[in-house]
Amino acid sequence: MKTLTLIIVGLILIQPPSAMAGDEEDVAAVLKKLWVDISNKKINTSTISSNGVWQAKSSGGLWDLLTPNEVITMINDSPNNLKFRPHHIEVGIVGKNKDVAHVNYYLVGTIAGPDGKIITKDYRTRASEVMVKKDNTWVTVSSHYSPLHGGMGVILD
Repeated sequence: MKTLTLIIVGLILIQPPSAMAGDEEDVAAVLKKLWVDISNKKINTSTISSNGVWQAKSSGGLWDLLTPNEVITMINDSPNNLKFRPHHIEVGIVGKNKDVAHVNYYLVGTIAGPDGKIITKDYRTRASEVMVKKDNTWVTVSSHYSPLHGGMGVILD
């Protein structure tokens, strides 16, 4: 019996770690809170990789590496207010250590100017994020947004 117990324990220990229960839910919660924070212009940098985030915006253009401070400045210093909500969030946990998440979802909402006037009334875009688990916290390392057919991306003034 001792031998069987040792074999079972040994097999458990050599297995690669699987995604912890709740990781998918944790990633979705971080994402939902991020968009609430963006709407309130109060971004929490603990959800952005300290190395920065590669980002492709829905207004088009090339990939851009932004530091956490540049992300905050981009949102907080903008005269416009992004009121987006994520929908149909799909999370996949991957990687040898199950510490990488790939997230696909849709963003819908409006963009309001500094006077509250709606600039974009039908913001709809496809979104994907790559997040990594650092010190038990999911942080974003890459974000890609592209306008959804029939919707609008970010309109620059």
